[in-house]
Amino acid sequence: MPSLFANSELFDLIDKVEKGERLDHDAGVRLMNSQDILALGTMANIVRERKNGHQTFYRIDQSTHDTNLRDATMLYGTVKSREEQIDILCRLREQQDQTGEFLSFTPLSSVPKDKELEGTMGVGTTTGLEDLKVLAISRILLDNFDHIKASWNQLGLKLTQVSLGFGVDDLAGSGVTKHAMIHMIQKAGRAAVERTGLGGTQ
Repeated sequence: MPSLFANSELFDLIDKVEKGERLDHDAGVRLMNSQDILALGTMANIVRERKNGHQTFYRIDQSTHDTNLRDATMLYGTVKSREEQIDILCRLREQQDQTGEFLSFTPLSSVPKDKELEGTMGVGTTTGLEDLKVLAISRILLDNFDHIKASWNQLGLKLTQVSLGFGVDDLAGSGVTKHAMIHMIQKAGRAAVERTGLGGTQ
Protein backbone atom coordinates (compact mmCIF):
# COMPACT_ATOMS: atom_id res chain seq x y z
CA MET A 1 0.00 0.00 0.00
CA PRO A 2 1.56 3.32 -1.03
CA SER A 3 2.24 5.49 2.03
CA LEU A 4 0.82 8.38 0.00
CA PHE A 5 -2.68 7.08 0.76
CA ALA A 6 -2.20 6.18 4.42
CA ASN A 7 -4.51 9.01 5.50
CA SER A 8 -6.97 8.71 2.63
CA GLU A 9 -10.65 8.15 3.41
CA LEU A 10 -10.48 5.46 0.72
CA PHE A 11 -7.50 3.60 2.23
CA ASP A 12 -9.48 0.41 2.90
CA LEU A 13 -10.95 0.42 -0.62
CA ILE A 14 -7.54 0.89 -2.22
CA ASP A 15 -6.37 -2.15 -0.26
CA LYS A 16 -9.31 -4.22 -1.54
CA VAL A 17 -8.68 -3.18 -5.16
CA GLU A 18 -4.99 -4.03 -4.83
CA LYS A 19 -6.00 -7.50 -3.59
CA GLY A 20 -8.39 -7.96 -6.52
CA GLU A 21 -11.50 -7.87 -4.35
CA ARG A 22 -14.77 -6.64 -5.84
CA LEU A 23 -16.31 -3.49 -4.36
CA ASP A 24 -20.01 -3.46 -3.47
CA HIS A 25 -22.69 -0.80 -4.00
CA ASP A 26 -21.97 1.03 -0.75
CA ALA A 27 -18.28 1.23 -1.62
CA GLY A 28 -19.24 2.60 -5.02
CA VAL A 29 -21.26 5.38 -3.37
CA ARG A 30 -18.25 6.18 -1.18
CA LEU A 31 -16.11 6.47 -4.30
CA MET A 32 -18.65 8.76 -5.96
CA ASN A 33 -18.85 11.01 -2.89
CA SER A 34 -15.09 11.20 -2.42
CA GLN A 35 -13.00 14.17 -3.54
CA ASP A 36 -9.77 12.12 -3.44
CA ILE A 37 -9.33 12.07 -7.22
CA LEU A 38 -5.74 10.82 -6.93
CA ALA A 39 -6.85 7.73 -5.00
CA LEU A 40 -9.64 7.10 -7.52
CA GLY A 41 -7.15 7.30 -10.40
CA THR A 42 -4.76 4.97 -8.64
CA MET A 43 -7.43 2.33 -8.08
CA ALA A 44 -8.72 2.63 -11.64
CA ASN A 45 -5.20 2.32 -13.02
CA ILE A 46 -4.60 -0.84 -10.99
CA VAL A 47 -7.65 -2.48 -12.61
CA ARG A 48 -6.78 -1.08 -16.06
CA GLU A 49 -3.25 -2.44 -16.02
CA ARG A 50 -4.38 -5.75 -14.56
CA LYS A 51 -6.63 -6.23 -17.59
CA ASN A 52 -4.75 -4.50 -20.43
CA GLY A 53 -1.27 -3.60 -19.23
CA HIS A 54 -0.01 -0.39 -20.84
CA GLN A 55 -1.96 -0.91 -24.06
CA THR A 56 -4.34 1.79 -25.26
CA PHE A 57 -6.59 0.83 -28.15
CA TYR A 58 -7.83 3.51 -30.52
CA ARG A 59 -10.02 3.86 -33.56
CA ILE A 60 -10.26 7.02 -35.63
CA ASP A 61 -13.42 8.20 -37.43
CA GLN A 62 -15.83 7.19 -34.69
CA SER A 63 -17.50 10.22 -33.19
CA THR A 64 -18.63 8.62 -29.95
CA HIS A 65 -18.70 4.84 -29.59
CA ASP A 66 -19.12 1.63 -31.53
CA THR A 67 -22.67 1.18 -32.77
CA ASN A 68 -22.52 -2.36 -31.53
CA LEU A 69 -24.57 -4.08 -28.85
CA ARG A 70 -21.36 -5.18 -27.18
CA ASP A 71 -20.65 -1.59 -26.11
CA ALA A 72 -22.70 -0.58 -23.05
CA THR A 73 -23.20 3.11 -22.26
CA MET A 74 -24.43 5.33 -19.44
CA LEU A 75 -25.42 9.00 -19.54
CA TYR A 76 -24.25 11.10 -16.61
CA GLY A 77 -24.36 14.76 -15.69
CA THR A 78 -28.16 14.73 -15.73
CA VAL A 79 -30.63 14.73 -12.85
CA LYS A 80 -29.59 11.22 -11.85
CA SER A 81 -28.23 11.10 -8.31
CA ARG A 82 -24.84 9.63 -7.51
CA GLU A 83 -26.56 6.63 -5.95
CA GLU A 84 -28.55 6.07 -9.14
CA GLN A 85 -25.36 6.14 -11.21
CA ILE A 86 -23.83 3.49 -8.95
CA ASP A 87 -27.05 1.45 -9.22
CA ILE A 88 -26.68 1.46 -13.01
CA LEU A 89 -23.06 0.34 -12.86
CA CYS A 90 -23.81 -2.44 -10.38
CA ARG A 91 -26.73 -3.70 -12.48
CA LEU A 92 -24.52 -3.69 -15.57
CA ARG A 93 -21.86 -5.66 -13.71
CA GLU A 94 -24.44 -8.22 -12.59
CA GLN A 95 -25.77 -8.53 -16.14
CA GLN A 96 -22.25 -9.00 -17.44
CA ASP A 97 -21.62 -11.72 -14.84
CA GLN A 98 -24.68 -13.56 -16.13
CA THR A 99 -24.30 -13.06 -19.89
CA GLY A 100 -20.77 -11.86 -20.73
CA GLU A 101 -22.38 -9.97 -23.59
CA PHE A 102 -20.43 -6.72 -23.30
CA LEU A 103 -16.88 -5.99 -24.37
CA SER A 104 -16.62 -2.31 -23.45
CA PHE A 105 -18.32 0.44 -21.46
CA THR A 106 -18.61 4.09 -22.45
CA PRO A 107 -19.79 6.74 -19.98
CA LEU A 108 -21.28 9.67 -21.93
CA SER A 109 -21.77 13.10 -20.40
CA SER A 110 -25.11 14.71 -21.11
CA VAL A 111 -24.75 17.94 -23.09
CA PRO A 112 -27.87 20.11 -23.53
CA LYS A 113 -28.37 20.76 -27.25
CA ASP A 114 -29.24 24.40 -26.71
CA LYS A 115 -26.38 25.13 -24.29
CA GLU A 116 -23.49 27.38 -25.25
CA LEU A 117 -20.59 25.42 -23.70
CA GLU A 118 -17.65 27.76 -24.12
CA GLY A 119 -16.62 29.18 -20.76
CA THR A 120 -19.25 27.32 -18.72
CA MET A 121 -16.85 24.99 -16.81
CA GLY A 122 -19.57 22.56 -15.88
CA VAL A 123 -22.50 24.96 -15.49
CA GLY A 124 -25.24 23.00 -17.23
CA THR A 125 -22.85 20.24 -18.28
CA THR A 126 -19.96 18.40 -16.56
CA THR A 127 -16.53 19.44 -15.36
CA GLY A 128 -13.29 17.66 -16.21
CA LEU A 129 -13.06 16.48 -12.61
CA GLU A 130 -16.49 14.86 -12.82
CA ASP A 131 -15.59 13.25 -16.15
CA LEU A 132 -12.43 11.70 -14.68
CA LYS A 133 -14.30 10.55 -11.58
CA VAL A 134 -17.02 8.75 -13.56
CA LEU A 135 -14.43 7.11 -15.85
CA ALA A 136 -12.33 5.94 -12.89
CA ILE A 137 -15.27 4.57 -10.90
CA SER A 138 -16.58 2.79 -14.00
CA ARG A 139 -13.23 1.04 -14.37
CA ILE A 140 -13.08 0.13 -10.68
CA LEU A 141 -16.60 -1.29 -10.44
CA LEU A 142 -16.91 -2.88 -13.90
CA ASP A 143 -14.14 -5.36 -13.27
CA ASN A 144 -15.74 -7.85 -15.68
CA PHE A 145 -15.66 -5.47 -18.67
CA ASP A 146 -12.56 -5.71 -20.85
CA HIS A 147 -12.46 -2.04 -21.80
CA ILE A 148 -13.49 1.41 -20.62
CA LYS A 149 -13.88 3.69 -23.62
CA ALA A 150 -13.80 7.46 -24.03
CA SER A 151 -14.37 9.82 -26.95
CA TRP A 152 -11.80 12.54 -27.54
CA ASN A 153 -14.45 14.56 -29.35
CA GLN A 154 -16.36 14.72 -26.08
CA LEU A 155 -13.52 15.12 -23.57
CA GLY A 156 -11.04 17.10 -25.64
CA LEU A 157 -7.60 15.75 -26.44
CA LYS A 158 -5.83 16.94 -23.28
CA LEU A 159 -8.39 15.49 -20.87
CA THR A 160 -8.52 12.32 -22.98
CA GLN A 161 -4.77 11.94 -22.51
CA VAL A 162 -5.18 12.38 -18.73
CA SER A 163 -8.01 9.82 -18.72
CA LEU A 164 -5.52 7.10 -19.67
CA GLY A 165 -4.37 7.31 -16.03
CA PHE A 166 -7.96 7.05 -14.79
CA GLY A 167 -9.01 3.68 -16.17
CA VAL A 168 -9.55 4.41 -19.86
CA ASP A 169 -7.82 2.04 -22.29
CA ASP A 170 -9.94 2.45 -25.44
CA LEU A 171 -10.36 5.65 -27.45
CA ALA A 172 -12.64 6.57 -30.33
CA GLY A 173 -13.37 9.74 -32.22
CA SER A 174 -12.81 11.72 -35.37
CA GLY A 175 -10.91 14.73 -36.66
CA VAL A 176 -7.45 13.64 -35.51
CA THR A 177 -4.70 12.07 -37.59
CA LYS A 178 -3.38 8.63 -36.78
CA HIS A 179 0.08 10.10 -36.16
CA ALA A 180 -1.31 12.63 -33.65
CA MET A 181 -3.27 9.93 -31.82
CA ILE A 182 -0.25 7.65 -31.51
CA HIS A 183 1.85 10.59 -30.29
CA MET A 184 -0.73 11.53 -27.65
CA ILE A 185 -0.99 7.97 -26.34
CA GLN A 186 2.76 7.43 -26.25
CA LYS A 187 3.35 10.74 -24.45
CA ALA A 188 1.03 9.41 -21.74
CA GLY A 189 3.37 6.43 -21.31
CA ARG A 190 1.07 3.96 -23.06
CA ALA A 191 1.46 1.65 -26.05
CA ALA A 192 -0.84 2.62 -28.93
CA VAL A 193 -2.74 -0.24 -30.59
CA GLU A 194 -5.01 0.54 -33.53
CA ARG A 195 -8.38 -1.17 -33.42
CA THR A 196 -9.79 -2.36 -36.72
CA GLY A 197 -13.17 -3.25 -35.23
CA LEU A 198 -14.79 -4.08 -31.92
CA GLY A 199 -12.37 -6.53 -30.39
CA GLY A 200 -9.98 -6.53 -33.37
CA THR A 201 -6.54 -4.97 -33.69
CA GLN A 202 -4.10 -4.53 -36.53
